Amino acid sequence: MTSTITKKAGKGRTDGVVSELAAYFHVKPGHEEELRAACRRFVEELRRQDPAQTIKTGLRDTRHVVFDEGKRLLWATTFETEWDPYVDDAILTVGFEHFADWMQHTTEWDVLFAWVEEAGGMDALSKSSNNPDFEDNVRKSTAGLKKILQDAQSQAAAYFNPLGPLTMPQVVKAQQIDAAFQEVLDDPAAEEALSHPALKPLLAQAAS
Repeated sequence: MTSTITKKAGKGRTDGVVSELAAYFHVKPGHEEELRAACRRFVEELRRQDPAQTIKTGLRDTRHVVFDEGKRLLWATTFETEWDPYVDDAILTVGFEHFADWMQHTTEWDVLFAWVEEAGGMDALSKSSNNPDFEDNVRKSTAGLKKILQDAQSQAAAYFNPLGPLTMPQVVKAQQIDAAFQEVLDDPAAEEALSHPALKPLLAQAAS
């Protein structure tokens, strides 16, 4: 069955504002442990990023699963922006060098490497190179990368996300408001203000 390509999700499915991407790769023989280590480095690099910048890319989650006795790799991620800017912003925020770190251990790397060379080489796509044309290079060349990813992608048969209606900025804002309100509730000086009838719905929500 041919999957429909959409502006929002590319080849994936969407629930609310969230879209899924599941791409399957073949692991080079003898590269399983190197691949696992590279996947861990990739996640650690994401943890080092400014959370605000990571959220700005639209990223909800990402995971790498090595399966089939070390012969296959699943890269699964969900995002809440549109497909094109998600891929662009992921490369701009993280740098392609951190994607290449794990991708080089797959047989699909030969095709990816040809794309890298066509795009001007690793320096043109690596954030760490401090190339002044880095952003321009990425935005001009990611069409090739998107096609490679979609060729490796399989659309989910079904997809559900319980927080699909909410964006990450909304979730973070709700957490911040809740923390601030709990601080007010713990302040004895706020007792009189909180007794106002207009705040009754808010207090009821806080108590639930």
